[in-house]
Amino acid sequence: MNKKKDLARKIVRILVRKIPKDKNTLISVGEFLGTLALLYRKNTEIRNFLITPFIEKAKKLEALKRLGERFNLPKEAFDVLEYVIDLNAFGLLNEIKRFYDHEVEKLMKASKGYLTLAHELEEDQIKEITQTLERVLGREMEVEVSYDKSLVGGFVFKTSGFVVDASVRRQLRDLLKVGG
Repeated sequence: MNKKKDLARKIVRILVRKIPKDKNTLISVGEFLGTLALLYRKNTEIRNFLITPFIEKAKKLEALKRLGERFNLPKEAFDVLEYVIDLNAFGLLNEIKRFYDHEVEKLMKASKGYLTLAHELEEDQIKEITQTLERVLGREMEVEVSYDKSLVGGFVFKTSGFVVDASVRRQLRDLLKVGG
């Protein structure tokens, strides 16, 4: 495993160990990390603010605290953010978010899943797919449904650590690989 992923995983372990384990806190920390990762990726000014060594650590921490207040971030999370500042590890935010989501799924025995369908289905059909996936994965699923006609038929289901591609598009690609 590469050192950056190991560091991101270590940061997440520390974060999960320190913060309260109630559902609302776990969700708010995840939302905060997602927002921070998005801001870091999309906004050059924020990225430069966070990574430049010429801005004091206290100013960075204060800015993160202001953002964290919007998410009701627990004070324990700021200790970990201070550690991220010390390491200048903001470039790992996407990995941190991904590892955090995976850890929270394990803690809560529930997963956020993304179900992409080729066309609209009846609600009971979506529920049947979801229940089958819950049985296979052994956990509750919160499912977000979207549509993509390029799948031709079937569906694709994704969580942070699992993908089921039961689409006609994939089956056609597999046939082309075998036949070509």
